[in-house]
Amino acid sequence: MRSALLLVLTWACAACGSSGGSGAGAGDGGGALDSTGGGGADGTSGMETGPTDGSSPTDGGSPSDSSDTGDAGGGGDSGPPAEAGPCATRTGHRGLTSRSMTVAGLNRTYLVYLPQALDPSTAVPFVFVHHGLTMSGQAMYEITQYTALADAQGIGVAFPDGQSGPNSLAAPWNVGSNVCPATGGVQQVSATGDDFAFIEAMKADVAQDQCLDLAHVFVTGFSMGGYFSHNVGCMMSDIRAVAPHSGGAHDLSACTNAREPIIIFHGDSDPVVPDGCDDPAASKPIGWSEPASADAWATHNGCATTSTTTTVTGGQCTYFDGCPAGGQVAYCILKGMGHCWSGGAADGGIFSCPAYASATQLEWAFFKQYAW
Repeated sequence: MRSALLLVLTWACAACGSSGGSGAGAGDGGGALDSTGGGGADGTSGMETGPTDGSSPTDGGSPSDSSDTGDAGGGGDSGPPAEAGPCATRTGHRGLTSRSMTVAGLNRTYLVYLPQALDPSTAVPFVFVHHGLTMSGQAMYEITQYTALADAQGIGVAFPDGQSGPNSLAAPWNVGSNVCPATGGVQQVSATGDDFAFIEAMKADVAQDQCLDLAHVFVTGFSMGGYFSHNVGCMMSDIRAVAPHSGGAHDLSACTNAREPIIIFHGDSDPVVPDGCDDPAASKPIGWSEPASADAWATHNGCATTSTTTTVTGGQCTYFDGCPAGGQVAYCILKGMGHCWSGGAADGGIFSCPAYASATQLEWAFFKQYAW
């Protein structure tokens, strides 16, 4: 298992930096920040409040530390969104804060961004942004520029760390089984913890600071975070739409969701995860017999086989025709782009491609049009 992960890491570090549009720099664009207050013997955590003056750190600065709820346990993959209980009962957790909790027996860490301008009692949409192998929530905070969108649109954002913590060589997420292989036929290794329960626990934690619009909670992710986003779209009925980036789907036949709005992003020069995992026009990856994820999702959601294509900076986005309400499928292919976030920050490192259309802006526009 470890050899496969190291092999994927080697491809990422050797090839991504020379991909078209990639930003300079090494690693994931910045290390994760430590959280405090681990779980106690009874499965619960103490809590340290955020900034007492209500101020937030500047972008790129250290978030305030807090640790929150105890062991959430259970899964989060069935039933409609729960009715909102009391919310916004905790004060001081504005701007970027660092959190930790115990979920299903594992210590989990994550960053949360809540704009200063939000009224805590107003229910707002929320987005989870998942990182790739060897990366961190801090890296996705720095690369995606989701906090700028949050300030402009009045939403909250979480940047979780994988199961072994930030910047780990171990698989970060439970991506499901039989997933589209990485370059050279290397099968992506799934983590075994309950990441669906982690999402539900983070929602419950953030609701103490900010009322959430539970009908508009979204998931996106990069690389293995993209694989996980596909899995969420299959299995979590209380997630309104998903946006996988540079990842690959698994066999959708086991999906419990009848349909899910989804927009998919991939560079056609990706040296780590083949574009054929997502793009119907690309060659199938070695060892993969399933359709490209865009076609698979279109079939699963009940879309027509025809499509409409629009041009974006550095590539094009294709929208399937005839999709049912709540089932739109789109995919964006970026020409010459490697394994990096499309339209990421200029100083975001090797996993950021600032010369291309902003995936962050495109997926939010998709959510607002097709998942509202």
